[in-house]
Amino acid sequence: MSIEGRIAIDVNFADSSDATGVQSLKKISLVDTTSYSSGKVAIITGVAGTTTAAIATAPTVYKDSTGAAVSFSTIERVAFSATPGATLDTGQRVSGGDNVISSRNGQVTVVDVPSVDLVYTTAGTASYTLVLYGT
Repeated sequence: MSIEGRIAIDVNFADSSDATGVQSLKKISLVDTTSYSSGKVAIITGVAGTTTAAIATAPTVYKDSTGAAVSFSTIERVAFSATPGATLDTGQRVSGGDNVISSRNGQVTVVDVPSVDLVYTTAGTASYTLVLYGT
């Protein structure tokens, strides 16, 4: 069994203007592409509501291409997408608060975290997809 994949983030904006014969152009670009040729991946889909949906990482029922269980000792990166919108609690408490990321309208959020914990909404239900990468 082998694994091959990548996580890519590409942010690129240009702001231009032309006033009294003077042209102005401001640009921003943030790019990160990381390729992986080893490790473990799990894809988790589900539906969450205002009652939290727990995300198990070890032991798990997720299977790899050989049918073996995928259980993580460390999670390194997480991609999260939800429609119409949901929040992922990474389980890492910082200064007494939750460390959370959100997704809405199917937009993908990528975060480097050592664990995931719960998915929930503030109202209604949402379909979500998580891609966990780790060892």
